[in-house]
Amino acid sequence: MRVTKRAPDGPVVAIETSGRLGSVAVAMGGIVAARRFLTGRAGHASGLVPAVQEVLEEAGSGLAQVAGVVAGAGPGSFTGVRIAAAAAKGLASGLGVPLYATSSLRAASFALEAFEDDPRELVDAVAEAGPGTDADWDGAAIAGRGHERAEGACREREVRYVLFDARNGRVYGACYDVGATGPAEVTAPHGGTILEVLNGRPPEGTRFVGDGAAAHAALIHAAGYETRPAPAGVAIADAVVKCCRWEPVDIADWQPDYMREWRPG
Repeated sequence: MRVTKRAPDGPVVAIETSGRLGSVAVAMGGIVAARRFLTGRAGHASGLVPAVQEVLEEAGSGLAQVAGVVAGAGPGSFTGVRIAAAAAKGLASGLGVPLYATSSLRAASFALEAFEDDPRELVDAVAEAGPGTDADWDGAAIAGRGHERAEGACREREVRYVLFDARNGRVYGACYDVGATGPAEVTAPHGGTILEVLNGRPPEGTRFVGDGAAAHAALIHAAGYETRPAPAGVAIADAVVKCCRWEPVDIADWQPDYMREWRPG
């Protein structure tokens, strides 16, 4: 992952609400000092402002000290992506600080590596939020295998295809070659069907992650690929920070990546 700019000096607020599990974090020098998880889409909007206030207080800072805001730019839940974008734009504009954006797919590819604290906190938050898909995810499997996966996440390089479930057989996806220092893009973010993804023949050994991978696990396995359980493939604020390229966007003109070129049937 090539970083073209450096993080601003001072606290940076990160907001990610593209999926079922939302999160807010404060980072200093690229290191997350405090975070809050928002479980359930209904709570993203109402819980966001209090969560920002709480993480700033926990980090020993305040709004006046915030040096930048970074948002998970989507794709994902239309409402969730819009909530993060509106909150981030309003906060950055009101404070007169730069606004940055990170692809939620990129962040999801690096969630395990980005989360530097006890992995059980992340696993428990994912389990509480629920899968957010029609797939039958086993909570015990998430809790058991999730701990093991998170603890060993940085030990080896891996190609991960992130799939977010877009319903009606469609997905939002992107593929990344993930190492300890960050994800390198293999396939750019796109919308489409699971069959289109598999017919594109991702690199051998690719592992699929995200709620879209869970929803279409049978087809993915039949095509000869593996899937990994949550928390792999879950976009979180920690990863939004770690994957940010620190190139400010124009607050007035910037729009998140809703990726809505198709119309669901």
